[in-house]
Amino acid sequence: MSDAQKIIDRETAKPGLRGKINAFCASCIYDPVGGAGTWREQVKGCGATECPLYSVRPMPSTGD
Repeated sequence: MSDAQKIIDRETAKPGLRGKINAFCASCIYDPVGGAGTWREQVKGCGATECPLYSVRPMPSTGD
């Protein structure tokens, strides 16, 4: 199982909508080989503003 699939499976298993949104975004844009950064950092850089989930996509925590 690929790293991307492990993330998708983990997020899909979470209760509620947040996990499903996270899994969808990770499956759409995450590239563990050629992408820069974590899956959340890659999703943050998503430019698909026409996506209905764009405004609720997962973002990396700032650590503040």
